[in-house]
Amino acid sequence: MPRKIIIDTDPGVDDVLAVLLALASPELSPLAITITFGNTHAPVAYTPAQIYASLARDSRPFRTLRSVPGVVGKGDSRHGTDGLSNISETHPHFDPPELAEGEDHAHLDLSRKHASEVILDCLKTEEPGSVTIIALGPLSNVALALRADPETFARVGQVVWMGGAIDVPGNTSPTAEFNCFADPYAAHEVLEAVKRGAFEMIMAPLDITTPHTIHFDQLIHDVEQAKAGTHGHRELTPLREFTSAMLVRVRGLMKSFGLPDEMEMHDPVAVWYAIENGPAHQAAAAAAAGAEDNGWRTKPRVFSVERTGELTRGMCVVDRRGTDEEDAVLRTKSAISSGKNEDQNAKRGSSRTGAPRVITHTPGKATLEKMLLGRIFAA
Repeated sequence: MPRKIIIDTDPGVDDVLAVLLALASPELSPLAITITFGNTHAPVAYTPAQIYASLARDSRPFRTLRSVPGVVGKGDSRHGTDGLSNISETHPHFDPPELAEGEDHAHLDLSRKHASEVILDCLKTEEPGSVTIIALGPLSNVALALRADPETFARVGQVVWMGGAIDVPGNTSPTAEFNCFADPYAAHEVLEAVKRGAFEMIMAPLDITTPHTIHFDQLIHDVEQAKAGTHGHRELTPLREFTSAMLVRVRGLMKSFGLPDEMEMHDPVAVWYAIENGPAHQAAAAAAAGAEDNGWRTKPRVFSVERTGELTRGMCVVDRRGTDEEDAVLRTKSAISSGKNEDQNAKRGSSRTGAPRVITHTPGKATLEKMLLGRIFAA
């Protein structure tokens, strides 16, 4: 039976690939796609939702977006002011016609409720533990839903979040990943609830997502590549044209920074995890039934999100004292001198059931590339 999901996304280029992967995966059954801010600001987050509607046939745009109190950030320098490399300006034929007041959409159930309300509505109507929330942006909507009705929110099976930088540098500041940086107050609020055991969270931080890349030649259609002197013979479908138009700008930015000619699959990794893994109670049942290891590994990590630091806003501050951290260089002198051996530390770390579980291993980037290209583009 397909796993029911809610995708909460800040429309951006890799978000589109992640949403398309979810929609192309028979293992998942999307109940709603809710929009938060992040790669663009709230008013124009509507436009990417409309583009999703024309191509993916499933979306939920929202009129107003509220954030948990606190300064927030946005990242439109990379993704363009519309979140999709300014595709509304460069390729306006992808903009679907706007619906008149009261007009029904042929493929969509459009809602004017706030995203957090839609999340709660879905959780109220579905069986407890049956819905996975895949959060691909700042956790603002998730935090608002949690704050508004903690009892209903506790019905969620799990939250899979692409966010955070645990043991690696940030991508927005030296210490912070973008989704943590954009709304650290929301991240803090959600993670504190996880620590209290309110619900299960799986994190896909930069540590695991950054190494998962796909070369731009595999993602951008030959028509767009021909402008740079490259030719090929793949069929130019509307979906290929749409994604290629978005990615050309990103590719140029990567080149200008002297970075490899590859697209980092941050958000697709989170969707990929949800495709292949259910909540903990489902995983335990599968293991009891003799299911084989699928190549994924997670580890509980204890940390807090810095909210107000001048230089450390959005940083995942890990308490490494007396835990089973693998890098001995990062262990504190007090932990080393305490006499605890690695087995004792590992036992202590694994007993922290209230901590979010961080993805540490996947089946590999080649497996993701094959799945994503095959399911979205039939390549």
